[in-house]
Amino acid sequence: MVDGQKEPRDVEEGNDMEEGDGIEKKIKKKEKQNVTLQRMWTRAHMKTRIRIEKSSIFKMTTMMADGQVTKVDSIKVQSKNDLFGYDSYTYLTWDDFEVVLTMDELTGVVIVSYMMVLFNKMKYGPPKRDHRICFVNPSLISPSTRKGKSKNIDDASRGLADWLSSRKGNDIIFMPYNPGRHWILGVLDMKSDTCYYLDSLSSGNFNMQLKEIVHSAMVLYATQSGSNKRVKLNWVNVTCPVQPGSTECGYYMLRFMKEIVEEGIEVLVKDNLGDGKVEYTTDDIDEIREEWSEFVTGFIY
Repeated sequence: MVDGQKEPRDVEEGNDMEEGDGIEKKIKKKEKQNVTLQRMWTRAHMKTRIRIEKSSIFKMTTMMADGQVTKVDSIKVQSKNDLFGYDSYTYLTWDDFEVVLTMDELTGVVIVSYMMVLFNKMKYGPPKRDHRICFVNPSLISPSTRKGKSKNIDDASRGLADWLSSRKGNDIIFMPYNPGRHWILGVLDMKSDTCYYLDSLSSGNFNMQLKEIVHSAMVLYATQSGSNKRVKLNWVNVTCPVQPGSTECGYYMLRFMKEIVEEGIEVLVKDNLGDGKVEYTTDDIDEIREEWSEFVTGFIY
């Protein structure tokens, strides 16, 4: 046998191994495809995608979500600047795309990624807007099922107080809050010691846990700032459009934020949010969905 030449048996065994590896890879790939298809099939039969055919943006988002997002665990979405006072990013899965396409209850990461849209709109326009607005990450103050009520309030208050101490001069604070399967918005005006409360269910009552968190945070913030001023917040229940169903709260809250970003705090002072509408139109809500879709699809490669 010539040096360096393998016996035929060795070559055959090597081919068998390579062939076996290839078959195993094909099986695993097929299994992954089946899982993806099963997930899509199940979700598609659970929920109907809403008004997709009426929007080229929705059509493109649907195609990219089903064609590319299903192939990965998640996609990273980030803000160009310090949305929350630090480098801000989040991860979206196919399920997050699906809740927007089906008008299901919005997840926290969808809320955060749309806040990036508003932040970019303020910073870069057009037109650029400076309404002294800054954003609190909803996970900072919203309750966790892993903690008891008092622990949630204490941790949220301290986190919010620390965040207030580190903010960069902005004195209008957006505080998205989810006490459990419902989104509400607190807007804190530091200059007037006023907290505006926006709830698309329009119950007329404040969420007492949010009030306690904000009040305790303001007391801690005053102490950290060395102020002897007595903290007394004026809470205002804002008249706002009311959601017609049970899953629209997230879209309504984002619409509230969008209008305040575009028109300033005056829209709350004048109690004219939604321009007097009893409820938002489908166009109002679809504008939020389209802006979100256009932004996040830019991160799909």
